[in-house]
Amino acid sequence: MEWIDEADGVFRGGGVKGLGLAGALVGFADHPEKPVRRWVNVAGASAGAIIACYLAVGHDAKDIAALMDETRFGDFQDFPWPGKVVGGGVNLLRRRGLARGEAFRRWFSKELEGKTFAAAKAEDGSRRYRLKLIAVDATNRALLVLPDDLRRYRLPGASAAIDPDQFEIADAARMSMSIPYFFEPVTLIRDRVFVVDAGGTDGLVSGQPADRIDVEQQNEVAQHFGVKEAGFRELTASELATQRATIIDGGTLSNFPVWLFDVDAPTLELKRPTFGFTLTGGRGVGAGLNAVVRRLPWALRFGFDIFHTSQEAWDSRFVSHSTRVRTVAVDAGDIGTTQFNLGKDDREFLLGSGRDAAKRFLDRFDLADYENTFHRGFGDAPVESGEPEPVAAVGR
Repeated sequence: MEWIDEADGVFRGGGVKGLGLAGALVGFADHPEKPVRRWVNVAGASAGAIIACYLAVGHDAKDIAALMDETRFGDFQDFPWPGKVVGGGVNLLRRRGLARGEAFRRWFSKELEGKTFAAAKAEDGSRRYRLKLIAVDATNRALLVLPDDLRRYRLPGASAAIDPDQFEIADAARMSMSIPYFFEPVTLIRDRVFVVDAGGTDGLVSGQPADRIDVEQQNEVAQHFGVKEAGFRELTASELATQRATIIDGGTLSNFPVWLFDVDAPTLELKRPTFGFTLTGGRGVGAGLNAVVRRLPWALRFGFDIFHTSQEAWDSRFVSHSTRVRTVAVDAGDIGTTQFNLGKDDREFLLGSGRDAAKRFLDRFDLADYENTFHRGFGDAPVESGEPEPVAAVGR
């Protein structure tokens, strides 16, 4: 069948190792028989979020490779004076991160020309966004998909919920790459109200705070079925002070969010393939501390193991055949996630590894096999059901 030169992409987090994913993008663009030159819907966590953002605002594979190859990642280590050990240590105790993370935010905002999520809306005129980033609300133990979940929060000092169309993409990327303990987490305020009377709604509890958006949606349902709506009031200043939420690296829970594309949507036409970009090998966050960790008391070693399990187990659990047939694996060698001072040889290795992985993958990739895996053909007419389009559905 005729090759389709556009696709949707999901990009794994991995710190500076993400340079390998940029190399893979170049390999896709340059493939002689099966090139992919346009990425429509994109998603990512941590370093993968940076790549997804850059694609979403109109840049191509070569732009991203040049950006990441020329970037001095060491500049993102904005430890307070007098440096990492003393300044970073004090900052870790006071603000829960060695580095501020502001250097990265300013740099990326400049690269994206201050664009907001309004620049990443779907071209069909809907409210859907072509860009999805993963972050984690550690306070409320929630996995966040940005920009959709931004509506559940306020900025500190603001009186209304965040409008994604007015929210800078660079700020969302800063949330997604807030590596715990290394970068300061981002603080938002959960936009909640106090439920006085749950009425005839489901999922709301009288005498408890609830997200404003959930109360509004439940009351719409109550109106539809003619039952009593929930009564609520605004939170007092002291109650609002308890709604501070700590936002950290999306890779903490889902470092490779390929599941974002796994939406059961038989009513949607399959228009293009979805490809995942992941990393193998390399060293993770805090890899240089492994020798020290092995000598720590069992309770601390156990906590370290739990942290790494939370990063990897969720995504590993969802690696199915349908994921494997569409995922490019890039070898990161022995390069560490937070090895910010990459030398020329390491940069060239990652870019070359990505290009080679892309060529191997596309050489054996077959669109007919992809169709068989998902039991749908490209260009098949959608089944009429009258159901609304899933918010997170991409790859169509």
